[in-house]
Amino acid sequence: MKFKGAIFDLDGTLLDTMDVWERVDEEYFESLSLPVPEGYALAIRDMTMLQAAEYTKSVTGAKEDAESICALWRKMVARHYAEEVRAKEGGLELLDALARSGVKAGIATTLTEETYLPALKRLGIESKFCAKASVRDVGRGKGFPDVYLHAAALMGLNPQECVVFEDILKGINSARSAGFCTVGVYDRSSAADEAAIRRASMLYVKDLSDPEIIKLFV
Repeated sequence: MKFKGAIFDLDGTLLDTMDVWERVDEEYFESLSLPVPEGYALAIRDMTMLQAAEYTKSVTGAKEDAESICALWRKMVARHYAEEVRAKEGGLELLDALARSGVKAGIATTLTEETYLPALKRLGIESKFCAKASVRDVGRGKGFPDVYLHAAALMGLNPQECVVFEDILKGINSARSAGFCTVGVYDRSSAADEAAIRRASMLYVKDLSDPEIIKLFV
């Protein structure tokens, strides 16, 4: 079967953002005159931003409430996205190849449009996507398939017609549970889960230049 749609996670899958989040952590803790706690990134890895803010407040004693911490983080992240974020290797070329082949492309992300759109515009790829879905649209995170289902619906496709590209295990598992084909994409942030992601994915790739990817569509 040749698939008709490709749904991309952004952070760590289509966009190389690991360094951005590390810098935001460093900048935030520096603003509190504190070092980043050992194991902090691992502790918040599978949390929503609000959960991470609540956890951070508990370990730092920050005076701001969790929503205010989230707002500050979004502002910091948006600046880095607008100015620095690059596509992961092979990402731009893959989007071009999909467009030439008539394959629809969509986004399923935990990010807000205010955060990621400046990066997509700077990279010249915003117009490549006919659907943009966020966990905010569906009210649940990537531990559930809702955001992928929403993206597919916006594309006018069924899950069985789409490939989901993800770098995190819970995203791979939830997309797979809803009937999507899944492609696991390596990212340093999820390297500890690589073996499990490989098992849960129809295809696992080190980057988006892998020639096996386009064979799923053409």
